[in-house]
Amino acid sequence: MSTADFIAEAKKLYPFINVLSRTPSSISVNYKRGYNCVAITLTIPDEYPTNPLEVSIDKDAVIPSGLKKRLEKELNEVANEKAQQNNNNAHQQVAAVCGRLVSFLDTNLAIPTDFPCGSNSAKCQNHIRKAFGKDARASIQSFQQSNSLHSYFAKAFGTVPVHETSQQKENEQQSSSANKNVEPLDPSPALEFLSHLGVSRHEVHSRVATALRAAIEDEIQRMPLPSNSSNNRPNHRGSADEDHGHQSLLRLLQSAWLFRDVPELRPVLICLLKRLGDNTPVIMLRTLGAKKGDGSNELKHADLISQLGPHMQRLIWEADWDAKVKAASGTTDGNNRSAEETTLRGSTILADFIQPAVDQYVNDSNLVQTAELAFVGGISERRLATKSRRMEAKDSDVKGGADEAASGTLASIAVGGNTFSKAGKDEKATTPSSAHAITSIKETLGRRPKLLGAVLDMLISEYAISGGGFGYIHSMTVEEKRKKLLRDGGSILGGATNLTCTLVSDILLSFGQLPRSYEALGILARLLDAAVQVGVISDSTLAQIQGCLRTLFRPTDSDLSQKPPVTPTKTKTDNSQAGGGSGKKIKLSLKNIPTKTFPDHPIDDSEFERKLLQKVLKKAIAQMKENDPQGLFLNPVTDAIAPGYSSIIKRPMCIRTIEEQMMQSSYDSIEDFRDDTLLMFANCVKYNVGDAGQWFRVEAQRQKQLWKEKIYPEAKSRLSTEKSKRKTALKKAKANETASTGTKKKKPPPPLAFAPGMKDTAVPTGEKKKDDAAINNLTAKDVDPLPPWRYKRRKKEVEIPSLQCLASMLLADPFVVRLLVDKIEKIVRADVMQNKSVPSGNPLLPSLLQLLNIAKISTQLCAMKGKRLVIPDAGLKEIMMEGDDRNLPYETLRNFLPLFSKLLLDVDLDKRMAVGGDLHDAVSQSLLAPSDVMETEWNGTSSLQDLRVIVEGAFIHLMQPGNTNEVALQNQFPRFVNALDKLSDGNMIHERAFITSLSHALLRYKTKLPHSTRDLVTNVMIKWLRMSKDSNETCLCSALHECFMRLLNEWASLGNTVLSRDLFLSLSEQAMAASDKRDDEQTSELFVTLWTKNDSHFTLVKEQYLRMLTSTPDKTAESWKERMGLPVEEVDASAMDTSS
Repeated sequence: MSTADFIAEAKKLYPFINVLSRTPSSISVNYKRGYNCVAITLTIPDEYPTNPLEVSIDKDAVIPSGLKKRLEKELNEVANEKAQQNNNNAHQQVAAVCGRLVSFLDTNLAIPTDFPCGSNSAKCQNHIRKAFGKDARASIQSFQQSNSLHSYFAKAFGTVPVHETSQQKENEQQSSSANKNVEPLDPSPALEFLSHLGVSRHEVHSRVATALRAAIEDEIQRMPLPSNSSNNRPNHRGSADEDHGHQSLLRLLQSAWLFRDVPELRPVLICLLKRLGDNTPVIMLRTLGAKKGDGSNELKHADLISQLGPHMQRLIWEADWDAKVKAASGTTDGNNRSAEETTLRGSTILADFIQPAVDQYVNDSNLVQTAELAFVGGISERRLATKSRRMEAKDSDVKGGADEAASGTLASIAVGGNTFSKAGKDEKATTPSSAHAITSIKETLGRRPKLLGAVLDMLISEYAISGGGFGYIHSMTVEEKRKKLLRDGGSILGGATNLTCTLVSDILLSFGQLPRSYEALGILARLLDAAVQVGVISDSTLAQIQGCLRTLFRPTDSDLSQKPPVTPTKTKTDNSQAGGGSGKKIKLSLKNIPTKTFPDHPIDDSEFERKLLQKVLKKAIAQMKENDPQGLFLNPVTDAIAPGYSSIIKRPMCIRTIEEQMMQSSYDSIEDFRDDTLLMFANCVKYNVGDAGQWFRVEAQRQKQLWKEKIYPEAKSRLSTEKSKRKTALKKAKANETASTGTKKKKPPPPLAFAPGMKDTAVPTGEKKKDDAAINNLTAKDVDPLPPWRYKRRKKEVEIPSLQCLASMLLADPFVVRLLVDKIEKIVRADVMQNKSVPSGNPLLPSLLQLLNIAKISTQLCAMKGKRLVIPDAGLKEIMMEGDDRNLPYETLRNFLPLFSKLLLDVDLDKRMAVGGDLHDAVSQSLLAPSDVMETEWNGTSSLQDLRVIVEGAFIHLMQPGNTNEVALQNQFPRFVNALDKLSDGNMIHERAFITSLSHALLRYKTKLPHSTRDLVTNVMIKWLRMSKDSNETCLCSALHECFMRLLNEWASLGNTVLSRDLFLSLSEQAMAASDKRDDEQTSELFVTLWTKNDSHFTLVKEQYLRMLTSTPDKTAESWKERMGLPVEEVDASAMDTSS
């Protein structure tokens, strides 16, 4: 028989024996009883079982020394006795020795000599031995039987006590009692006794249930589970105990779910779900997040979710989001991956919960008014204190959109103390605040990267529907807006409809430590936010923005297989027109492009080794973070945290510093990483001395030991293995290349969109060359437009959310757009006009126009959700496009931006030739004359939206007080109006941001506004209302109509010196007639219909008319109503409501 058979036979008789180890020649077992624990080694001699076993006791046995010697002697005697019996049953010696070990310890229970019994330990031991007698176990069992509560009840009520049989020591007694039925404890006497004491049966059951529930919850909390960090590693397998604990809890969850509606058992289910945490099955999370099937937006288990805590709630939202995204991806077309499902108006729980806060943010009145001022007077007005939008809200009861909060879906669910619920009738609604909204969103997301991505993806979908100025157009359905958006794109001046982009920036900046994949996006957000705070984009900031975009728009390997649109260009003669000309076609050659232009295709293996080391260290650092659950070594230590730290530790080190050095490729070898890590642990031991630092030293030693035994050896082995594979692959590739000599050479790869323009400059000896890839090292000299690129991605390659879409949204932020436009205008005025150079010769203009065009196509990129990505051309070269497409950036920069320079020169000459100008005398002597407006010179520019924005900005600048005079404006104004008519194709009714900025500039005149200027503005606005190609209803409800009436109301409030009452009423009738395309000022049936049925799209326009009527005398107002055909009573009631 083998040692395994010996052990099996012994375990049958003595199941409490624990086997420590076994070999063919020895067996180690131990037995623990009370405070005693003895481990023995059984050595099997030759010619066993004739020769006896050799038994020795482990020196670490927890037993008094006297008993130890006695036990060892008795065990060897038992073995000799069995050997002398000359029995061929080899297992009997092992069984006999184990049986003697058990009986000896059971009979001779003792307290070890080193047991802490106080100063009189010997007396304590003698007292205990005397109290228990010779057989301590029998004494204790006898005491328990005679003094138990059951025994007292039995004596009190005259019943016979029943005790459970104890485990028998001998084999015969144990086998005979194995089949004996043990009578359980009878609770009847206890219940009868308690009833005499006045304790009800319900209270007894309640207390028993509470005790049982507490015991179950305590057992659930003690159950081992895999760590949260291991869930993020697919190939990670937990220990056997962790897996067993996980499976046990899952089985319990399956049973407890059946009793979820039982109030007494629900705490067990809640405790179980909290204990499982990240280990909760996805199907259970989705079940918890299920909604009622009656068409309502309420959750089935809202009351249960409200008790689970923020962490579990976020897990439920993540599971629900994943399910909805997968479902939407499988049912929608390729151009719209998630359609309505992943917008804020979708059916996800997260969308229902986050929508009130988003609505509160984008409807913040102060933010809306500031966003609609696309053009302001000076840098002081362009500065914006963006930090106030992200400050922590101090209100503990912040309500997200009290008037439009979520309904019963999440009415009882609160995260971080913020509950979204509708305000009652008598409850005072809180003032909308972007700071409160950001605080609510931040507390909702927590530190969950998946929730961050989900919210950003929903904002991408929301922006694709309502951004780019489409939020101002109420007469179009969502599908019509989508088709128009994909065809024409959105407006650069989206105004308040682009506040979704501002919200994206604030979420990124307030989230805290962003995930690694968001690093470049976070840098871009910080750069743009800093520029908005100072009110100007510097040249170095522009270069760093381009560096971020190069990283974000980095094509994947599949994208590189698609050819970029840098195909044949056209050469033109000097006399060729903007869109014509012919010449020899020249193909761009890639042969002379230096190899270093392609960062992903190095000429040697140093770049591969650098990236490999970075990859290996990244995994090792992640393991170090997992090994440091308290974050002891995560962040740098400051003197505020540890007093005097900088004076003791001269070279501090932490995991975050090591990670930054790894990302910057500062480590040349893995040994450098090793030195920094060991320094980090040594610093901890050096600083934490004495008793106060004992825990820190022990923790540092534990982490260091794990790092030396597991993390570092694995990283070193992985690095060596990958290098070996690389060498093998290179040898194989070289052999294949040698074998295929004479075959056709492969074409070089196309230029990458992210490849920086690298210049061959001599580096002085001993001076280290600056890393061009570091974004923060870029300066004004590095400003260079991104190469154009267009590519499509397969459905499975599209990430959620699309970082490229988010980058374009950051550029479309209304506060960023106005900085870009202002910088372009300043460059044209200062550098181009004063230096008498062409716009394309300026190194900054192409880059700025490219960023402006990225902002323009942001709505299209978001509508495609990252499936199609475009980097617009900078306009330096005329690229031949297929079909009737035109290279719009080229036409803006090379053909029509010089025309804009000419417009500014003409405007400047008009001012100089007016009264008071230095050229006025020449005009009076007929030596000079103002040039006429050439109506045809701006033909063909209706698609150049970026140029229209630049012209609008210059127009607003001209209309600011002090920039012109009344006489010169008579010639200047028609020039700009002619340009805007051609650039907009006569459709200005939806340009809310431009009209609002124009009104803001005109109102700065206050009572000093010249009447001639007022008449120029009112006439052109009425003209734009009449020129619109949209429907009459759209014109009547348009932003231009509303802004025009608001401007008239503001002028009228300044008194008759600016706008008389009669002229006010007359202009309002002209505006109504122009909107309805009527030549006369008679009654408009459409106007009356919209007024009487209280059309929601007409509400803003109606408010301005009501404001006009409330400030007009009654008789005059009634006369106006009769001419318009409006019911007098209804108008009066509406006016009263508005005034109140």
